[in-house]
Amino acid sequence: MGSVRPGFIKNAARSLMQLYPDTFTDDFETNKRLVEQLTDIETKKVRNRVAGYLVRLVRIRLAREESEAEEAAAEEPITDTEM
Repeated sequence: MGSVRPGFIKNAARSLMQLYPDTFTDDFETNKRLVEQLTDIETKKVRNRVAGYLVRLVRIRLAREESEAEEAAAEEPITDTEM
């Protein structure tokens, strides 16, 4: 079972993703430094939890984009030149 995150962690991470959509990566250490620079979060524990949830959000976004690309490729019609 996974851990339950408080709403303020999720809200902070989601708002950061909206403000800086292409800034965050699926690397925790990178996100941790970015959260430290971009916010006024004072405690390490909250900063790390926000950075960890950002990793989760980025991985979800990447998986969604990948599955959409696969669906788009599957829907392309086969032409005579491909046979």
